[in-house]
Amino acid sequence: MASYLPEEWVDDVKMNGLMSVMKVRISHEFQNTTIFQERIVNKADYDRKMRFWTDTIRSSCIGEKNAVFDILTLKKRFRRKDKIPASLNVVLDNLKKQGDVITVGEWRDRHSGWVGWGISKTRGWMFGGSSDYEQLLHLPTVKTLGQELLTIYNDELRSEVDCTGEVVTYKEMFERAKHIISTSETFDIVLDHLSDTGEVTVGNTKNGEKVLKFKDHGSEDPVKFTEADASVVDIRKAMTKLDREIQQLEQKVKKYDEQCRSCLRAGDKGRAQNFLRQKKRAEKDVADKDMQYQKLLTMLHQISAAKNNKDVLKAYQSGTAAFKATLARQGLSPDKIHETMDDVVNSIDEYREIEEAISSPFAGASSLNDTELERELDDLLSESKRDDSMHLPEAPTNRFGLFDKEVTPEEDQLEQRLAKLRQAV
Repeated sequence: MASYLPEEWVDDVKMNGLMSVMKVRISHEFQNTTIFQERIVNKADYDRKMRFWTDTIRSSCIGEKNAVFDILTLKKRFRRKDKIPASLNVVLDNLKKQGDVITVGEWRDRHSGWVGWGISKTRGWMFGGSSDYEQLLHLPTVKTLGQELLTIYNDELRSEVDCTGEVVTYKEMFERAKHIISTSETFDIVLDHLSDTGEVTVGNTKNGEKVLKFKDHGSEDPVKFTEADASVVDIRKAMTKLDREIQQLEQKVKKYDEQCRSCLRAGDKGRAQNFLRQKKRAEKDVADKDMQYQKLLTMLHQISAAKNNKDVLKAYQSGTAAFKATLARQGLSPDKIHETMDDVVNSIDEYREIEEAISSPFAGASSLNDTELERELDDLLSESKRDDSMHLPEAPTNRFGLFDKEVTPEEDQLEQRLAKLRQAV
């Protein structure tokens, strides 16, 4: 029993019902006329079987790592003892109506040129439009495998040490995806799907090798294969070759060292000297090839840095354009700012003039000036001095305001009583 088969597969009672025919009437008479129209006899039974086989077909495509199949393949997958599902054709017709299943020929018509179109049409004429051998494609499986392929790329390749992980050879990617995709046909279809969604594009090097370039989500530019990407592949190949040669030379260095020590222990200095010379030569070759490897790695970093610098420059340009647009939208410009500041200075000057005008004295309010006022004030002072110099009688010295004369005892007593009354009051 395959791992992708559902739990009900071991239940004979349930499976006997699920393997049976879906009861559907396809015609009825109306006014002595036969009208062909599909009508479900038992909707609950129909829905249960349709849901079961739809899910089983999907899980089988994922489990077999292949989105391409035909009816014969499904019959082999779902054979149970001596029985096969009796309603696979009904299920597939329903999946076709829903758009979940199309023919491989239809897919190639959408994603190939005239040559591919001619091949698919020739195959259709030779084998008929629909048969048990017709190759079908399960689109939900294609979408699922596309997401899993992107996951592999993000986890294993995006953060390469040489900073050019978005460029991968077709062969390397297929090898990494073999645990989810078993055939190159399905792999190509998945790549077509990812190309439709803008996640990957396919190109070729000068030697005709197929190369994949994945979308850099840090950039808004659409994914496009360039000559620089082909150069990245060539540089990587050279680096892989150098790395392999370095490993071989390091093994030789180790081997020569062991042989040199063995000859010294045996007392054969001539051979030991020969092995030592070969070891030195191999060590020099290792150093030279390592230097070449580092130069190629530097070139890859420079290619990546150039791309990053381009993205940074575009960001600067976008930011500058946005800033200018904001200033224009707000009506701000250097000329308007200078004009406004000049208006402010002029307004302040006018305000100062107004304050000075308000605080100044009224010039024509009186015909007298300061000199005349001072002269009149001096005249008034002179007159006051003359009045003070006039002879006045002396003030009386007694308490009753009388002139000095002899005070009688009765008057003195009267004055004392008057003083007491004043104090009482």
